[in-house]
Amino acid sequence: MRNNPNGSISFFPGSSQFRAKTPNFGVDRMRNNQRVAFITHAGLSIGGGHIIRCFALAEAFGSLGTSIRWIVNSEAHKILLKYGAQQTSFTVVDKPFGDGAAAALSTVSRLSLDICIVDSYDASPSFLTELRRYAPVALIDDCRGRPVERDCDILLNYNLNAKLLGYESGQAELLLGPEYALLRSEFWDLKPEKGDTILIIPGASDILNTGEQFIKWWRKDWPGAELVLGPLVESSKAMRLAGAALNSPNLSVVYNPPDLPSRMAKARSVLCTSSVTSYEALALGKPLAVFQTADNQVEIGAEIERLGLGRNLGFWGTWDEIALNKALHYLVNRQPSANPVNPRGAQSAARMIIAILK
Repeated sequence: MRNNPNGSISFFPGSSQFRAKTPNFGVDRMRNNQRVAFITHAGLSIGGGHIIRCFALAEAFGSLGTSIRWIVNSEAHKILLKYGAQQTSFTVVDKPFGDGAAAALSTVSRLSLDICIVDSYDASPSFLTELRRYAPVALIDDCRGRPVERDCDILLNYNLNAKLLGYESGQAELLLGPEYALLRSEFWDLKPEKGDTILIIPGASDILNTGEQFIKWWRKDWPGAELVLGPLVESSKAMRLAGAALNSPNLSVVYNPPDLPSRMAKARSVLCTSSVTSYEALALGKPLAVFQTADNQVEIGAEIERLGLGRNLGFWGTWDEIALNKALHYLVNRQPSANPVNPRGAQSAARMIIAILK
């Protein structure tokens, strides 16, 4: 549905509309013989951040001629197919860090890998120890809930606060900071444009149902905005929220758009969770306001505000319509900020990992 009299509602739920184009890497492409596997997951309660940043790093490895294999749960598998990953490169294991851990480890044992990249807070020390019997392990982390650098060979944390978390030197090789931001290839050469719309992006699954509250709060005299619902939001919920937004002439609901990078490039500013999406906005120099729907996002949001890169509203449920209105004034009046994020950070990370392996 599109272009109704009271607002604009767009749906892009089908995978056939969500194929990533093969990027033209030109002379930057180089051949190597590395074989890399990713073990990660996604879902309504897990979110989509793990799989999205792994996909970005896989694109970077692919641009350098690396062979990629995926060991993921069914929800992550669906997202990767929508992104255009090859069906033949998958092993689908539900609960790869739980009941399916033995199957995931068995798969790795047969692959003859150069490195295995893991992205999950559920990867236990015992799982990682067993995994390292078959290949070196690179772990993607963003909160250091425990001294995870003791459980891997390479530790990658691209967040603004990564160097403040106390990772111990002498354990794993450390790749820290936004020089290694894991942004998808669509963002590598994307240029920002001037626009009038505020993008509201509450995450791949909108785990705390924030979209419905944004619609209830949105006033007719507020700036024009698009509420972007991610691929893990159920289509029935997206339809319901689209109907709820019909009475707002300045708020559109967009479901699973294939052109999200270009929409962000053309946006006036971005309001999103302090997740990988916030780094995409920072890479484009967009005025930014963030909020949190998961504990691992809290310190990142605080660091964004401390560094003067955006406004931090805080954890969902701790602020209200009045605070949102103030944040909107900030987003409307804020000028584009300096960009601390390397748009090609995924390639920098892939090159460093290959160099470490050699």
